Amino acid sequence: MESVEERIARLERQVADLQRYLGIDPERENADGPFLPPEFYEALRRGKKILAIKIYREQTGASLLEAKNTVDTMALQQR
Repeated sequence: MESVEERIARLERQVADLQRYLGIDPERENADGPFLPPEFYEALRRGKKILAIKIYREQTGASLLEAKNTVDTMALQQR
């Protein structure tokens, strides 16, 4: 039978795997940045920048230029 500590460790590994898959930076959790839905990270991961910009603007109310610059920066950081 799995101990509580083992179960927590396994769940933490699963969360970390999901974060990597979605392109979420775990260090960003405590930052004051906007919440972005999984669809944003999926679009970013697939290189669909126009869709990522659209989602970013919908979620944040950012201007087109601000959203483009942010998405471009995030895409470079993913490489």
